[in-house]
Amino acid sequence: MRIAILAVFITVLISPVAAKELASDTGASVDMPSGFTPGEGDGKTRFSYFDANEGMEFDILIFEPGRYSSAEIMAADLLGGMGSKGDLSSFTYQGRGAVLADLGFTVGGDPRKGYAVFISGTQNSYALVAAAEASRFESYSELIISCLDAFSIDRAARRFPGPVSQFLFPWPAARTEKKTASLPAGSVSLPWSSEEDQQVLSVAEREFRVLSMYAESKTLWADAWARYYGMVYKESSARLDSFTKVFSDSLPCNDPTESARRVLAWVQGFLYERDFSGIDFVPPLSAAFEQRGDCDSRAMLMAIILERLGIDSVLMVSREYAHAMLAVDVPGGGQRFTYNGKAYLVAETTAKVGIGMIDASQADFSKWLGVDLGE
Repeated sequence: MRIAILAVFITVLISPVAAKELASDTGASVDMPSGFTPGEGDGKTRFSYFDANEGMEFDILIFEPGRYSSAEIMAADLLGGMGSKGDLSSFTYQGRGAVLADLGFTVGGDPRKGYAVFISGTQNSYALVAAAEASRFESYSELIISCLDAFSIDRAARRFPGPVSQFLFPWPAARTEKKTASLPAGSVSLPWSSEEDQQVLSVAEREFRVLSMYAESKTLWADAWARYYGMVYKESSARLDSFTKVFSDSLPCNDPTESARRVLAWVQGFLYERDFSGIDFVPPLSAAFEQRGDCDSRAMLMAIILERLGIDSVLMVSREYAHAMLAVDVPGGGQRFTYNGKAYLVAETTAKVGIGMIDASQADFSKWLGVDLGE
């Protein structure tokens, strides 16, 4: 039975809710895990999602400006209405006041456990409430956290760490160390934080475990795979801003094809590294500074660098070929991958071949999945 968290403290209407964007005026959005279906909500200020087994519910409430003067006041009001008891911790999310709360409440006599995030804002305020049956909480805990971290308060936040990530490791990071990166134009020493690097890896590992839940699915695996890369991008992109600025300053901004060629040649020179005992993926932050990683690590990093130059790209992944590449929207001859009506020039990140070239044994584009990163 659906657990109907919203019904505990608010009366809702029933309407279909499937859009990623929750509030077009602010760009607030959420990237839900695969297989979740919309539940009760009015499609404007209240949204509800259930997992396929209906053991977990995730609700988002949007409040108009001035409704709550702080995240703490909002948390006290809504949690009081739910009868929830648990620890509350204040933090900052995207420069806004926020509260993370442990949830413990009952619905119809059945105990529920979970987490909630309350975020105050000058435009809207948001309550994110995710919970599962108490007896199944351990199996759902990472999925609950992933849902909360998939929220973005506006369009800009879609390339910044999510609310839980910013709770666990404050953003922007305090980088008290230095690390040298070898770029095509020469070596450069940049601010670095070993703890931040570990946080990025931790999120990638968590999201890999979420992805692994769909390993046996014949219908949801592709969407789950795309979401995995999207969540890693969200965690990583803004953390590389200082790196990509230095890198992009050395590229010919008036020649997108040459810029793409230079970035491609750089990632092709990385140390080829795989870790079959772990997540088999080097997150972009480590990959950038340590010049190591497999095909998907290199492709995602290349996408993040080109993004600063305004060059659109799409990640290409193939289960059949067990491979990943990048495809870039630049002029030039060669093989092109069509995604959402646009023909992108392929970029093979591991073999040292020119842009637009692809191994003939992997050239069946029907076996490739396009993943759109960023905006």
